[in-house]
Amino acid sequence: MPCDFMRPLALNFGLAVALAAAYAAGLAGAPPQDESPTSQQQPGWNAIDRWNRMSPEERERELAKLPPERAQRIRQRLKWYNQLPPDQKEELRENYRRFAALPPEKQEIVRQRMREFRSLPRERRLAIRQEMQALRKLPEDARRVRIDSELFRSQFSPQEQQILRDITGYLAPQK
Repeated sequence: MPCDFMRPLALNFGLAVALAAAYAAGLAGAPPQDESPTSQQQPGWNAIDRWNRMSPEERERELAKLPPERAQRIRQRLKWYNQLPPDQKEELRENYRRFAALPPEKQEIVRQRMREFRSLPRERRLAIRQEMQALRKLPEDARRVRIDSELFRSQFSPQEQQILRDITGYLAPQK
């Protein structure tokens, strides 16, 4: 089912953002010395993989610094992530790389759109996931045409249109 593909992506994006925020706050250990774009393109150089390389004791020490509900959500997301097949993990790593490469103001926009997305009713989230999946498959020019179409505007509210525009615009694979 097409929307099943986006559900893990959205959930794990939340994990990546949570872990990135933990690193930014000084939690979850120190990042690698070299954070250049070249190092971020090497497999394994992201917050999720760094977290997974920590010992269970180190993880628990870092999680203890977070509010209990947030720590529990991170534990659940890590468990889910670790059960994914390698190809899905790689796709999520790539999404994280694209997010991490954004300037801070654009990262904040993406975070805001994800919060808005999560606040929508379930049936609207499903419709947006399906559209997001379709948009991500398109080259940039075709994606822009689709987003500017009357059909697109008639199917999605202005808020939903902005969610789709920002998330697919900032995080779309480069084609």
